[in-house]
Amino acid sequence: MNPMRSVAVVVSFCGLGWADAAADDSKLGKEGIEVVSKGWQPGKNKLCCGYPLSEPGGFRYTYYWMADQHRHQDTARWQQLPARVLDFQGVGVDNGLVDIYTAERLYLATVIESFANELKMEGSGWLADGRVVNYASRCSLGVGICFEILDPTTHPHGRGAGLRPLVPFRSVAVDPELVAIGETLYAPEFDGLPLPDGSVHDGCLRADDTGGAIRNRLVDVFVVELENFMWVNRHMWHDRYFTPHIEDPRCDYLADQVVDP
Repeated sequence: MNPMRSVAVVVSFCGLGWADAAADDSKLGKEGIEVVSKGWQPGKNKLCCGYPLSEPGGFRYTYYWMADQHRHQDTARWQQLPARVLDFQGVGVDNGLVDIYTAERLYLATVIESFANELKMEGSGWLADGRVVNYASRCSLGVGICFEILDPTTHPHGRGAGLRPLVPFRSVAVDPELVAIGETLYAPEFDGLPLPDGSVHDGCLRADDTGGAIRNRLVDVFVVELENFMWVNRHMWHDRYFTPHIEDPRCDYLADQVVDP
């Protein structure tokens, strides 16, 4: 763990208490059955805390971002990236040209193969002409995945589950068997972490997306651009384990306002 990273964990019990049993004049007492005092149990106070979904650090997180056609066409930009990132992005493969299509089987664009591979993996991307495209369905054309063109005024960073727009550093992809789509999450490990624009994260996230590889206790955090992934990887975001809480009132401002189909 980076020695510069400091996470303060504050455990607060709200509304704890116990109640002694009343005098033993009940029917049970008259029948000789002992009545014992009630114990106490920690309760959840809506003004205080959310419910943790696991033991501390019980979930793992990864990152995803928008594929960018410009990045794949800019050789000088690629040469500035670490070798492991280049390998992951598929630059080492034969970088020929491939066609991509819409779900209606209409021609969409001819793109570099490495960009098509990244677009398939990430699900959303920017074409060089500024169009925002998103995974639509599997198909028999092009690269085996067909795409849809999104309205950049409503979905500038791609679309998650249903009609949900992806929000940088807020949207996460989850396993809907564990976390409901639209659920807000508070991640204490994220609270106070620096962001690339100079602001500080408040720990609040929202389940806006799913993914074929996102199963069980794995969560994918949307960071918009590959450069943002590289930035957070250098600035205290490499622990990769966290403790999501649901129903935490501090994240109510992210409450679902998206209507799914």
